[in-house]
Amino acid sequence: MQRLFRRLIQRLIQPLIPWQRLVLLLLAAIGSLMPAAAQAAAHASGRCNTPGSGDQFVLSTTMLVISCIWQMLITTAVAELNHAPRLVQWCTPYLLRRSLVTFIGVGLIALGLMGDILMWATVLRHLKLFTTLNESFYFSAMTFTTVGYGDVVLPPCWHLLSVAIAVTGLLMAGWSTALLVFVVQRTMAMRFNSENRS
Repeated sequence: MQRLFRRLIQRLIQPLIPWQRLVLLLLAAIGSLMPAAAQAAAHASGRCNTPGSGDQFVLSTTMLVISCIWQMLITTAVAELNHAPRLVQWCTPYLLRRSLVTFIGVGLIALGLMGDILMWATVLRHLKLFTTLNESFYFSAMTFTTVGYGDVVLPPCWHLLSVAIAVTGLLMAGWSTALLVFVVQRTMAMRFNSENRS
């Protein structure tokens, strides 16, 4: 099992080495926007100075790309987990083992969504749009899932980021749903293969 886990990690890491430069470039782009955005977040007079719609669009697009890369990593991990020959052999004949693989897949999918929400919460907190990470995480989760209670909102000049969080949430929720369907289908296929062997 330990060897299988090592192979899984190796398969995940090897193709991602070229992506490191892209991720660093995207993080640098976010970092370059942060100082100007943090200054614009001061609203003591009730007026809101924003870095501009263009800068918010660049920040939003960068965050969407980072979310897609993060989701690709999760998708790759789940796909590798469900197609590892030794793992499939190990869990196919037993219901509890198949359930464990499904549970791990669902956990990874949930981790992917929580990671996306946490990334947005960190950016909003760094922009000083919220006083605590807790409040920032709450807002990000409500907007990302499009629940949007409205009890915590961004200042009017930052509303474009709310739209970006919601769009990212919709795309990532759809992606995660497709991945969840894949996990369940794969588990059912293992079950049918087990019945056909009997």
